[in-house]
Amino acid sequence: MKWLPAKWVLDKEAELSFQQSLNQRSRTNAVMMSYILITVLLFFTLSSFAATNYTFADILTRIVSLLIAMVMIFSIKKSATCYLDSILLFFAVLFTLINGLFFYSYAINHQELHEGGPMLSAIFITAISILHLGQKFIIWLLLGVALLIIQFNTEVDIIWSINFYVITVAIMTAMQYQTDVLLRKQYKYELIQTQKAQTDKLTGIHNRYNFDKQFSTLLHNLKQGQYLSLAMIDIDHFKKYNDRYGHLMGDKALVSFAQLLSNQGADMVVRFGGEEFILVSVSSNQNKHWLEDLPMQLKRLEIEHSDSATGFLSASAGVVSVSANQRHLVNKTKLLTLADRCLYQAKKAGRNQVCRQKVSCEE
Repeated sequence: MKWLPAKWVLDKEAELSFQQSLNQRSRTNAVMMSYILITVLLFFTLSSFAATNYTFADILTRIVSLLIAMVMIFSIKKSATCYLDSILLFFAVLFTLINGLFFYSYAINHQELHEGGPMLSAIFITAISILHLGQKFIIWLLLGVALLIIQFNTEVDIIWSINFYVITVAIMTAMQYQTDVLLRKQYKYELIQTQKAQTDKLTGIHNRYNFDKQFSTLLHNLKQGQYLSLAMIDIDHFKKYNDRYGHLMGDKALVSFAQLLSNQGADMVVRFGGEEFILVSVSSNQNKHWLEDLPMQLKRLEIEHSDSATGFLSASAGVVSVSANQRHLVNKTKLLTLADRCLYQAKKAGRNQVCRQKVSCEE
């Protein structure tokens, strides 16, 4: 058995994404748990004032715990989602140390420590949904060490409390393990379904939905000195290809063409529809020669096409580029229109070539 699901169910990048998602969904619950913790600490603090056998150090411990709990709530509310689990782990460790000090003080004052306190602490730790099994092991271990210190460094015998604590932790570990595995497998399934929804089923590249979703972000995030180039590419006479060689061969040709386009250094490779593709590239220069050798590369694939002037499968492309300084002049629809116009010019000029233009203030 692999003990830490967080290390094997998802890869490192997916685990980070999952943790941020879990943090976001659990933020409200974390704050509610903090309020509950404050209530419990407040109860203990008031009890400390009422009890005659509590020392000043005991009362001070409660007050410090209460102040830490208040800081905890503020930190959780204000923290960035990506750091929420780390902040919660820090405070959980801090409270565990204080809790261990409380158990030590209680054992010294009363010469006993009942099983309920450590067991409830172990269960309470399990209820922190943001933390995974590995993080909770740290907290359980700290509290276990505190109990062992009481057992071996005082005259108080708490062996039964330790036994019940170990049993409780074992049960909580099994529950947490199953929860960690289930949550991550569900998230992995969601990632796969999302990827399928954003990927063309035949070629494996982006589909039009994903292009519509991401293109505006690419355009908006252009930095000073960068250029965005959009290429609209159409396979020449592809309907005739399907009619002559059949749709299965047509599908095979589309897959080969998509693989070729994936090697053109583009940030997005999109099957826009049918035999039409779109490439989007962000570069630090205008890249005037981008895709210039695409017709030659396609010819090297030697995909026979008797209805093409070259005797092989060919394609026409229209490329339009815009600088970061001029991105305010265009949007997705405008760039697509300009690229489509360039594509039409390439076809009109005899196909199997690339026509390009740069966005200017006159467009």
